[in-house]
Amino acid sequence: MMTLSASTWLMSRIPGTKSRYTIEQCLSAMKAAGFDYADANLWSLGGRDAPLGQDNWLEWAENTRAFADSIRVSFRQTHGQTLSGQQWDDPNYADAEFVWAINYRCIEATRILGAQWMVMHPWNLPHDPLYSRQKAKEANFRYLAPYIEAAKKAGIGIAIENMVDFRGNRRRYCGGDPEELLELADAINDPSVGICIDTGHAHFSGIHVGSFIRMAGSRVKCTHISDNNRDGDRHLPPFMGSIDWADTMKAFADIGYTGDFSLELGSHNFPDSTRAPWCRFVHDLGEALLAMAK
Repeated sequence: MMTLSASTWLMSRIPGTKSRYTIEQCLSAMKAAGFDYADANLWSLGGRDAPLGQDNWLEWAENTRAFADSIRVSFRQTHGQTLSGQQWDDPNYADAEFVWAINYRCIEATRILGAQWMVMHPWNLPHDPLYSRQKAKEANFRYLAPYIEAAKKAGIGIAIENMVDFRGNRRRYCGGDPEELLELADAINDPSVGICIDTGHAHFSGIHVGSFIRMAGSRVKCTHISDNNRDGDRHLPPFMGSIDWADTMKAFADIGYTGDFSLELGSHNFPDSTRAPWCRFVHDLGEALLAMAK
């Protein structure tokens, strides 16, 4: 049986301001809406001006765990730090070393929060029209190895996320192709390494989501659930795009997936006054989807 969860990205920046909701505000709203599980989006919490970028980051993680325990919300998966967009292609991106270092903090925060898995994006080679799967695999062995070892010491696993594959003349990301991602996970060949199925990334890439889930099988350890119309990684709620949700939910049942069904929807700049009904809507939508998998 899957457990219903949502990313703490559900409440991110406060509309009309440069401020963020605190994770306590987000967890409180999610709990009031009926969520008992949350996916800690450590990516959005790992910038220089964010909690994991501060000197007291360990205290923040411990306080967050204590608060979550006090309202009976549990973490089973988190999202680690990574580069964004064109930062991968910029050899002079000033914060690259900071981002890589913060991922070790994300691993320790995942342990403190009590989650079993941390999702990571695979390494993406600088843009090259002559994309090489072999070079990408070799680069990921080097990139992921120290994080996998650190995670094992912390008692957690790493779930590698499928990325968007634009193909053609546009940017290709490692893991955008299902076979490539599964080959990478199989080549690493470690029980503490699995994959995270991002339904939005798969659908935008022209991949049939249910077929991908069945192909991945027991390798699936985490999920990022959203919808789109193959017009962008929109992070729309399910049924607001064109994913076949009946088959997607049947696919999760077919492989016997029992991890988090984590809705990664973002806040879409809704006014603050709508936060409570937004969280309730997301929760009820998730429950309806889980009922389709029975």
